[in-house]
Amino acid sequence: MISSDIVIIALAGFFSGIIKTGVGVGSGIFLLPTLALGFPAKLALGLGAPLLLASDAIGLRYYWKQWLPRTELTRLFLAALPGLILGVVLLPLIPGGIFRIGVGVFGVFYALSLLWPQFPAAVLLRRLFGGLNARYAEKGAYIYGFLGGVSTVLAHAGGLVWSLYLITAARDRRIFVGTTIILFFVTNIYKTVSYVYIGIIGPDDLLKVIPAIPMIFLGSYLGNVINKRCNYILFRKIVLCFILFISVTLCI
Repeated sequence: MISSDIVIIALAGFFSGIIKTGVGVGSGIFLLPTLALGFPAKLALGLGAPLLLASDAIGLRYYWKQWLPRTELTRLFLAALPGLILGVVLLPLIPGGIFRIGVGVFGVFYALSLLWPQFPAAVLLRRLFGGLNARYAEKGAYIYGFLGGVSTVLAHAGGLVWSLYLITAARDRRIFVGTTIILFFVTNIYKTVSYVYIGIIGPDDLLKVIPAIPMIFLGSYLGNVINKRCNYILFRKIVLCFILFISVTLCI
């Protein structure tokens, strides 16, 4: 008999795969609060890394070499490295209950900011990061690379930060998604190893991910079809509504 844990992980992986290859940004932010409904928040974070890694590996097949030029990509990776290390240092210091609420609050603000452009947090972020883009245009890869490294370890939210840079650096939709996939593929390898090392997940938890891989494969395939053929804006809004609903549930 299939355990409920495996079913939850498989379903979360399926929808995360759709979002990863369909939208490019939001799969980790969707995955973390979804898994946190059935698992402790930090365990949910740990399980998310190998799930995302599987969807990244599949996504690379659909977006191979559809990313930023090598020089620019290298800058992002080099800047992300110290952020990744800092995130692993900070993570064990955050209490589990506070972490769960923090995930929920972050998800609510993330979804509202994109669904409602006049949401105060969205206006503040546009002013803040718009100023950074204008003032530090040449150093943008380093600034966003570092911040994305920290946030991807703490909440699988690196895609959100990196997208603030990629929205101008990668004007083509396929390049945008392909760049986020290669960034997550490399960083999720690091995150999976790090989460095991600091004890957030163990070998038994990694085994639970294996049965979900076929569902991730199916979700990634559907996401690629959606990216090519369907209404991208409508699909993105539906995803954001799901993230909002799940995140509110975590805060209650």
